[in-house]
Amino acid sequence: MPLYRVQLKQGSRTIVNHIEAKSLNDLLSFYDRVSTMKVTEVLEVVYQNNHDIPIDDFNYKKLFKGYIRNHSSHKSKQIILHNLKPTINEDDLYSAIKAHLEIDGLVVDSVYCSLFKL
Repeated sequence: MPLYRVQLKQGSRTIVNHIEAKSLNDLLSFYDRVSTMKVTEVLEVVYQNNHDIPIDDFNYKKLFKGYIRNHSSHKSKQIILHNLKPTINEDDLYSAIKAHLEIDGLVVDSVYCSLFKL
């Protein structure tokens, strides 16, 4: 059975549940039947690792915020990354972003307006 990450909302309250269901339709029917909260987002969990979690030694850069952009479509998106390796520099990070991330299926041409919090 697939594992789903479900976001539920009611008023200003938001809850996230992880639940196994027979199908997406069964999941939506279940919450419609048992909860007053509205399902606002459902994601299928395709990878989960709860075994190799490192201890928190505080040896990392706390935060990176920036905008990534595709020039031909003029689309951009904010990206926020937490707990970056202390050895990563701006050029390495930008190179990794351009190599591995996309904006609506389009390549990332640039990273701009960036901030590192140490």
